[in-house]
Amino acid sequence: MRHLKRQHGLTIIELLIALTISALLATAAAPFMGDYITNSRLREAGNLLLGEALMAQSEAVKRNTRVRVSTSGNTVQVLDMAVPATPVVLRERTLPPIATLPTSTFDFGSEGRTTPFGTAASIDLSSSTVVCSADLRCPGLRVDAGGAVRLCANKLSCS
Repeated sequence: MRHLKRQHGLTIIELLIALTISALLATAAAPFMGDYITNSRLREAGNLLLGEALMAQSEAVKRNTRVRVSTSGNTVQVLDMAVPATPVVLRERTLPPIATLPTSTFDFGSEGRTTPFGTAASIDLSSSTVVCSADLRCPGLRVDAGGAVRLCANKLSCS
């Protein structure tokens, strides 16, 4: 009695069906991947802005002087304002091209609180290439009067 060997592997039909299903799934996921990548870049820009604000607050305490955060376009500057007529640039960073910032400034005093005392700051990121919505989240930076700095995930729901 002869034993037949079982063959292992896939037939061409099984392989084509698997490739077709994979292509359909990739096509269905493509629009969501675009939103995911855009949200990641906007979140990266927001985190960069948050980092610069925290650095400015830390420098104000460390230097025992006033330090300013200045934003414009896609640039964030941290300035030492010990001599207001001639501010010294401590650091300048550029955001990813997708994000833009309004022209804005706010200062931290030597205690780490906003100056003048009792003022709050708010900077919302926007984009020239996408419209911010519940799906495409543009973050917002909030600095309260006591000096607490936080980044809201979506400026539309940030209070």
